[in-house]
Parts: sequence; C-alpha cells; structure tokens
Amino acid sequence: MSLEKSTTIDKVEFVGLHKTLCVRKATSILEDGVTISTSYARESYDPKPVSELPFELQPYAEGVWTDEVIAGFQDYIASLEEAAE
Repeated sequence: MSLEKSTTIDKVEFVGLHKTLCVRKATSILEDGVTISTSYARESYDPKPVSELPFELQPYAEGVWTDEVIAGFQDYIASLEEAAE
C-alpha cells in the first residue's frame, strides 16, 4: 500500500466588477493510484501587476487584468480610503 498526496488547480474564475481572481485547489490522497479523499481550498487575488501573482496563475490573469482593470481597482481602493478619513 502506497499513499500519495496531489494538489492541483481545480477551478479558476474571475468575479465582480474589478475581476477578482478566485482559485480553487483540490488536494487528493491516493492509495495505490485510487483517490480515497479530496479536499478543497480557495484563494482570491485582487487586480495587480500579473508578475506579482504565483507563477502558475499568471497565464490566467494576463488577458483579463489589463492596465485599465488594475487602474480601476486602485482608484476604487483610493476612494474607500478617502471616504474613511
């Protein structure tokens, strides 16, 4: 009997006005090549320069996070900070 753990990107989607990148990763435990358990974890990333993302996620964001999207998100954050003052 051999156990193996494998983590893969399971789902990638962009949501909301500012195109937040949402990533679901699946972690599977395999016994002799047969999956006996799977769990999921989620991460999200706000628009920023693509080079600041983990390497495996950069190709997903390259076509979506344009300079305009990033600037729009930064303007939105700045307006929230001004409103809080």
